[in-house]
Formats: sequence, structure tokens, C-alpha cells
Amino acid sequence: MTSGCLKILFFLLLLTGYGEVTAQFGSLKGRVTENGSALPGVTIVLQKTDFGTQSASNGSYEIGSIPEGSYTIRFSAVGYETVLRDIEIKSGSQRLDIEMKPVVILTDEVQVLGERKQSQQDPRVSLIDLRPEKARIQPGAVQDVLRTLQSLPGVLAPNDFTSQLIIRGSGPDQNLIIMDDVEVFNPYRLYGVISMFNPEAVSEVNLITGGFPAKYGDRLSAVLDVTNREGPRNTGFQGNINASIVDANLVLEGKNPFNLPGSWIVNSRRTYYDLIIEPFVKKAGLVEENASFPNFYDFQAKLAIGPFGGHRFLLNGIISRDGVNLVSGRNRKTPDSLSVQDLSRNDLASFAWHYSPSKKLLSKFIISWYKNSGDSQLEAAFLDPSLNRDKFKDSASDSLSSYLLGLGVTSSFFFRKYSYDEKLTFFWGSSQLEAGVGLDQMRTTVNFSFNLSPELRAFISSNPNSRAIPTDIKDIKDYYRYRAYLQNNFRISENLHLEPGLRLDYYQILQKPYLAPRLSLSYALNDITTLRAVWGVFYQSPGYEKLRDQNRLLDFSPAYTRSLKAERALHYVLSLERWLSEEWRAKVEGYFKSFNNLIVPEVVEGKTFFTEPVPGKDPRFSDAWTRPIYLGGDSVTQIPVNNSKGEAYGFEFFLEKRNIAGSSQISGWLSYALAFANRHEDEETIPFRYDQRHTVNVVLSYEVSKTFNIGVRWQFGSGFPFSVPLGIKPRIILVDTNLDGKPDSPEIATRQASAGAKPQVIYDVNYGINADRYNARKPDYHRLDVRFTWFTEFWSLDWSFYLDIINVYNRHNVVGYSYYINDDLSLGRRVNSMFPIIPTFGFSVKF
Repeated sequence: MTSGCLKILFFLLLLTGYGEVTAQFGSLKGRVTENGSALPGVTIVLQKTDFGTQSASNGSYEIGSIPEGSYTIRFSAVGYETVLRDIEIKSGSQRLDIEMKPVVILTDEVQVLGERKQSQQDPRVSLIDLRPEKARIQPGAVQDVLRTLQSLPGVLAPNDFTSQLIIRGSGPDQNLIIMDDVEVFNPYRLYGVISMFNPEAVSEVNLITGGFPAKYGDRLSAVLDVTNREGPRNTGFQGNINASIVDANLVLEGKNPFNLPGSWIVNSRRTYYDLIIEPFVKKAGLVEENASFPNFYDFQAKLAIGPFGGHRFLLNGIISRDGVNLVSGRNRKTPDSLSVQDLSRNDLASFAWHYSPSKKLLSKFIISWYKNSGDSQLEAAFLDPSLNRDKFKDSASDSLSSYLLGLGVTSSFFFRKYSYDEKLTFFWGSSQLEAGVGLDQMRTTVNFSFNLSPELRAFISSNPNSRAIPTDIKDIKDYYRYRAYLQNNFRISENLHLEPGLRLDYYQILQKPYLAPRLSLSYALNDITTLRAVWGVFYQSPGYEKLRDQNRLLDFSPAYTRSLKAERALHYVLSLERWLSEEWRAKVEGYFKSFNNLIVPEVVEGKTFFTEPVPGKDPRFSDAWTRPIYLGGDSVTQIPVNNSKGEAYGFEFFLEKRNIAGSSQISGWLSYALAFANRHEDEETIPFRYDQRHTVNVVLSYEVSKTFNIGVRWQFGSGFPFSVPLGIKPRIILVDTNLDGKPDSPEIATRQASAGAKPQVIYDVNYGINADRYNARKPDYHRLDVRFTWFTEFWSLDWSFYLDIINVYNRHNVVGYSYYINDDLSLGRRVNSMFPIIPTFGFSVKF
């Protein structure tokens, strides 16, 4: 047979074979919508087969090469009623469009395949929906939820040592933090190093960095809403252990026993600095034998019961302890001595009843008890900050008494809150109406007693960067906070959704009501582009429980709160989001926030002292200076007043690569923020202390294979403001000339330099006046973190091992400067750095 005949025969066989194939297979495509708007991320599965996909950003989907026959196809998404359709697949292409309806989920736990996308009907701006697994694997975040959020646009960290969140020109005290519908005051562990949120037990983390809805209140800046996950309902028992060189995390969970519908989950974490590092430090004689290193443990549990005819019940509990008992050892190499005993408690219990009489109505009733308390005793003697510490490294502490400043603090605090809330969500047509009422029964107790040496008082008085000289405070407050809100998300047109909201708060501590209107909208420019905007009024009441995040102590006794007003902010936010493909998303946002009635310490007319050098005399000695005289000046108190205002504004860009289909090896994001934040006090404008002009974050995750993952995070931030001293000045103290216990006469402080020598003047670093604060910028901050994770299986268990390296190239980022005075009366400067390069390793196993 000739080659030409062979080619013809081969061609005919191909045609015949092709005809047989196309006669046996078909394809299905269509579009998934909600009220006519595209619904991305819907899981679409042909039941009892391996065929499936997810809807794209424009709602479209397509499944090809389906064998002919009868099938049931399922459309499912979190927050929507599952749709089932029987369909006959035939040769060729068929189309099936689906309209999905919102539904309140009260049944078994839903498994989310892929990642969620914000609906075009959702008008919330500045929404960050963090997947908990990102917190578990992000480099440098030490498996902490709050530290993971610090790498997202609009969110800053004060420094490497804390998990606090600085959001769009506002302090951490202005962020509302909620866990399972309960407000918590102090969500930190290990004195701020990590947070209370266990990433192994969290199901949802939503951060709104501005313009939050009316159902949230009593904060000026942002909302972090965290939901702990429920246990599985299909297995009686399972667990997970995660351990590193510094802590361990145990999670146990399962379905309820005795055929009771629902599930349970418990988890516990503990650090073991005290078990590993402490013995070495004690052996070196750096601390006393009876000392203990900082440590914490916590225990969290969640029990879900139901559903029973539309009823579900949820119980949550948390017990947490942070403690330290530290006494400086005799073999220490520094002149300072320290004795500190501290114990903090953070406990929570809540009960929630969810009732859904129909798919259109959900009622949530929540009752909770929350307590945050602590006791502390501090005794310290530390080297005068104006001196060069390097000169005293090997000096015996007993010989340095004249160079040391003394501080003693005994304190206790007790914050207790009972909360009662009723929240309703009602769906009808294209509208979603939410309403709620609630109250908090508060008791806050503070008891602070201070013992400062005269030299320390003089040092604080000379430094405008310092707070007021602390005075004893003992106060017990019992009061209520009442709230009610109403918000409605409804469709104006096919592309436009509007959500007006109104919130009413009554703060008994101020005896004043506050009405806060808010308005947000979303407009779908097309299937993949959404414009969102928000305007709103926000109020925040004063309280001792909010001062912990400020590192400030004010006196909220009734004599001072009667004239106070709630702090107030206005938010304006404009956001544009576009899906560049099924997995690439870009978002730009601009924001402006104005602050009014900010609470600061009252500045009253006081006395400052002035002295000047006598020409021709040695300035090291007191006779070279004129006798100090009183001058008018300012004196900072602990009395709270509404005497500050400010603004924060900026632009943010966010480019994200998501692994929605589960088939891509790369995911992560790039963000850039340009921000400005200022405060105005006493007709002076100063930058906000965490004003960072430029911020860049690059976060990447690369799946080299199914068993090996590499994560990279690089952060850049321009420097925070700080205060550069203007020079030096003699320290002036008040002396009790009348011997009546009331210092009244100013004198230049002196110190005996050596036996028989003439006493020398003690100098302080001169930072100028209040207006001279924050007159310079720290160097730029940048840091590279890398994480390597290996996944494997042995002993029939799933294991992962990781190596996490913080600050790979060992950048010496500046947390602050310590200024001191040299012997020749020139200024010296010591740099205080943040984290050096820190490698950590650990493992996780599921059983």
C-alpha cells in the first residue's frame, strides 16, 4: 500500500474516531448571579463524579468533556442557599444559568473550597478578609493573627516587639476588637508580643480599616471581628499539635457525644521561655534563683449545640494568665537593678442563642462576661539616662547610688464587663436589614501608687516627651453603655446598592447620648469592577480599659468626666476594586479622617526654671550658673480634657494573587500606602507619633511541590517621627528649705564626682518645649523574613516541619535613641534596635 493511501486511511480513521468521541461527550456552561449581579467563587460540582469548577469573577463557569447521561449539579457558596439541578448532558454545548439567594447558615459546618470574594453588593470599604491559614504560614508573623495583619495596607506595627495595630493614623486604643460577638479590651499575650487569637482555632478574621457599619461602635478607627471555628461534626475525635522552640499549641475537637447535634473544640497554648531560657540565665547569675521569666498560658473552648428546629446554641470560654517574677542577679554587668512581680488575667465566658424561624430571619441573643485584671509591683534603680552607660559597665552597683534614679510602682487594675445583645438580620427581596440593641454593665477599678526619687522627678519635668509626673490614683467606676443600631443594604438599581445606617450610643460615664449616621454604597461598573464609598460619624467614650493601649494614665474621677465629651471622628473613603483575571485582584483606596475632641492630659500654667552661665567659669560646677529663677510655663497633669484634634489621610494600592482554583503555585500580594497623620494641640501642629509616610509590603508564597513551600515577606516603611534634643541644660530640683516636707526652693542639682572633689553639676538632655516634639524622622525600616515548610506523612499522620527566619539580612532597624552627656558636655547617642536575625523552627502534626 502506498504512503498516500496510508495517509488517507489514517485520516478516515481519525474522522471516525472523532465522530465517536463527540457523540459521547458534552459540555456545560453558564453564569451564576445574585439579583442579577455576578457571583464569583461559587463551587459547582456534578455529584458522584470528579467534574467541577468555580464561577469566575464575572460569574461565568464552564465544565467540559462530560460523558453523556443524567446528572445532579450542585451550586454552593458560603452565605447562600445551595442549589441542586437535574440535568441531561448531551453531545455539544449546553447552558445553565443559576440565580442564588442569601441564606442564614444554621446547619453543619460548611467546607469552603478556594477563597471568598467580596460580593459586588457588599458596600463595606477597606475590608480585609484574612484566611487563618495565612497566619499559620506567613513568614515572620510567629503564627499570630495580628502580626499577619501588620503586612496589609493601612496597617502598621509600632515596632517589632508588639502585635498592636496602628491603622490609618490612629492608635491601638481606637480599634474595636471582637471575638465571637464579644468585645475584648486586652487581646495581647506576653505583654503584647503575640495576640489571644489562636490561628489553629479561628475560622474568620475580618478587619475593616475605615468606615465600618453602624452595627459597630465606641471606637474611632477600625474594627477587627474574629470568629472561632466550630469542631467537626463527622468525627468523634481529632487533634493537632504545633510546637516551636518557644511555645506549644494543642487543639482537640470532635462531634458531640450521646448523639447530641453539634461539635466541640478546645485548644491550649503555653510558652516555655521559663523552661528553656531561664535555667541558663540563672546559671549565669544574671537573675536571682527565685525569679521566673515571662510566660503565659491560655485555654479556650467552644461548644456548638444544634440545630433543633432552627435553634442553635454556642458556648465560649477563655482562661488566660501572663506572669513574670524577676529579680536582678548579683553577677549582672549593668548598674541597674530591677525587681518586678506581675500577674495578668484575661477571662471570658459567653452564651449565644441563634434562632432562625425561616430562611429570611435570623435572631442572635448573646450574653457574656469578660474580666481583665492584674497586679504588679515594681522596684527599680537605674542609671541616670543623661549618663553614658558604657562608662559604668563593670562598676559595682553599691558605689553608684548617687548616679541612680529610683522608681517604685505598686498597681492593680480590674475591668469587668457584662454584656447583653440582641441582633436581628432580615432578608427580603434584594434587601438585608440589620438591627440590634445592647448594653454593657461595666466596673473598672484602678489603684496606682508611685514612689519617684527627686532626681527622677526632675528628669521627667525637664523632658517634654515624657508624660505628666505620675501621682497616685485610686478610682472605682460602675457605669453602663447602651447602644442601638439600624442598617439596611438594598438595591437601588441593578448595579447600585446602598446601605444607610444609624447608631445611638448612651455613655453613662459622660451622661450623654450620641447619634452616629453612616452611609455606604457599592456600584458595579461592570462584572469585574466595583466602586465603593462610605461616609460616617464615629464616637468613642473614655474609660480606664482603653488607656492600657495608650501607655498613659489619666484620672477619670467624676469631678473630671462631667465636662468631658466623647471623642469624635469623620470618615470619608473611596475604593475601586477590579479583578484583572480569575485570580488577580487590584484595589485602590483613598481616605480622609478628621478627629475632634480627642482626650489628652490637661496642661495648666506652671513654673519652669531659668538659669544662665556665668562668663569665664567652668560650667561643670554650680557656681558657674546664676541662681535659678521661676518663669511662667506649662505643667502637664493627669486630668483628661478634650483639647486635641487632628486628621489622617492617604492613598493605598493593593495587588493580590489568589490561588482560587488550587492549581497555581504562587500566591501573595503587593501593597503600597502613602499616608499623612497630624495632631493639633494648643495651636501647635505636630505629627502623629506613628506617622509613616511610605509603606510597602511584599508577601509571596510559592509551592515548589505538594510537599514543599517557600514563603517570603519583605516590609519597608519610612521612619516614624522622633524628638532630637536641642542641647543640654543643668538639672534643677526643688529643695525643702523650710523642713516642712514641701520642696519650695529651686537649686541646681550636683553630684559628688569623687572623694574630696568639688561637686559637679548634673545635666539633662534639653528637648525644648512641647512644640519641639517629633522634629525629626528615624531611618527607614525594612526587613526580610523567609519561611520554609515541608509536608510529609509517616505513622499514618500528617506532619509539617518549618524553618522561619526573621530579618534574614540582619537589618538594624531603630526602635529609638538614648541620648546622654559626655564628660566634655557634648551629646552622645546610643541606638536601640529591634529584632536581629532570629531563626526559629517547629513542627505540626494532625491526628
